[in-house]
Amino acid sequence: MSYTIAGKKFLNEHVALAVLGTYGALGYLSSGGDKKASASAPAGSKDASSVPTPPINASSSDEEAFIKQFLAEAESKDGQRQV
Repeated sequence: MSYTIAGKKFLNEHVALAVLGTYGALGYLSSGGDKKASASAPAGSKDASSVPTPPINASSSDEEAFIKQFLAEAESKDGQRQV
């Protein structure tokens, strides 16, 4: 069986190989890139200062203080548990 594309006949096998080759080329090209950015920090080093925190959208200052206190307690419990 063959396909007619733009007035030319292409065999079924050639269409399949073209599709697989395109997927392979796209996968190869997408896996490349700058390796220096990911290699700059060691895998296990996560500082609390390097991790950005999301903004606290509290309706009042009391609510914001409660959220900050809760997060501080949760982080201290988490730190004690991993030691």
